[in-house]
Amino acid sequence: MLPKHSLDRARALHKLFLAGEVPGPVQHEVYPSIPRDSRENVLYFTLPAAVNFQRSSPALWKSALSTWEDVDTSYLFLPELVSVKPFEIIRSDLYKHRLAVQPNRHAIIWTKLCETFFRYYGSDPRNLLEECQFDVPTIINTLQREKKHLFPYLGGRKLSNYWLFMLSEFTDIELRQVHEISIIPDTHVIRGTIELGLLSGNPTPLQVEEVWRHALRELGVPPGEMHSALWRWSRNQFDPPVSGL
Repeated sequence: MLPKHSLDRARALHKLFLAGEVPGPVQHEVYPSIPRDSRENVLYFTLPAAVNFQRSSPALWKSALSTWEDVDTSYLFLPELVSVKPFEIIRSDLYKHRLAVQPNRHAIIWTKLCETFFRYYGSDPRNLLEECQFDVPTIINTLQREKKHLFPYLGGRKLSNYWLFMLSEFTDIELRQVHEISIIPDTHVIRGTIELGLLSGNPTPLQVEEVWRHALRELGVPPGEMHSALWRWSRNQFDPPVSGL
């Protein structure tokens, strides 16, 4: 049972965030002006997500947009075109705008994912989501079960949740059981969780994930909104203060 006072404070923080009263930086995901419901938009928020580890997210999305806008590298977002290119060219083109900062490793991940979507899902990640009935736990279980063979890194615990968060925020895809998407337990989210009183001491990232999975279910709040609220609140030294309702 989660502390009622802590849940009330989390609810109050969320309301302050929606009212624009929790200051923070401008959104760092940059993207092309394409329809939210297009295959290309889904691919844009899918492939870079798999190489978003041990690096700056703002730099990643800036590189992704530059790669998309470059006529010589935009093909990288289309699995059917990647599948017919030599690996050496793919590696070079991914590195051109620093979309790949570990040239071999990131190129291997990128080409494997493109091969998976091309061979099994008609070069469209939405077919994978439909196969899983757009159900978050089913999608995550599928990704993690096949992560080494079909979904390198995208099937990892952190990045599978991150990918679904991206889709829920930046595409028209309507996921079921969206509250099951884990809040990514970065430093600021952990600090905010402790400040709210949901956990104490030095909780592990897994403990933070689990407590928010239960809290979001009770609050009825989208994980992306709560993540942004916590992140900004911690960055702003927990100002404004929040109290229980």
